[in-house]
Amino acid sequence: MLITFWNKLSYTYNIKCKIGGEVFLDRRTRMVAPRNIINAKQLYSFYVLKELSKGHEVFGNKVLEAFRDEFSSAPLPFPVSSSTIYDTLYDLEQKGLVTSYWIGDDFINKRTKKMYRITDEGKEYYKLHVADYVDALRKNKSIIDILIKMLTN
Repeated sequence: MLITFWNKLSYTYNIKCKIGGEVFLDRRTRMVAPRNIINAKQLYSFYVLKELSKGHEVFGNKVLEAFRDEFSSAPLPFPVSSSTIYDTLYDLEQKGLVTSYWIGDDFINKRTKKMYRITDEGKEYYKLHVADYVDALRKNKSIIDILIKMLTN
């Protein structure tokens, strides 16, 4: 398979087909799945950094609840779970953008929780990069708006 054209919404490729002993090239175009238009991993990272930059320390499930509340009026185009948020927090911690600590006491039968806070590097990273991500979302939105108009008119 040879991809001959690629953009964010579709790609075209040539494929060899054999029918009745004859070999010929068939040109096909496929639409890219919507999940590729929105980089979910970046979305999770920026959302977590935004929540933590409000100045309060939170644990992962609170971030998940806030994220789901943001999408209460619309279905999410991709799955999000506590493991998604905790994986994002782990990645951000490995990059030095977030720090964590444990709270709770086993002696009084309280469940321990890992609390997260944003670092100065995390605040700086958010300020420097969120505008680029938002611009990419706006470009994708304009492409989607054109596609909707094209298909409904």
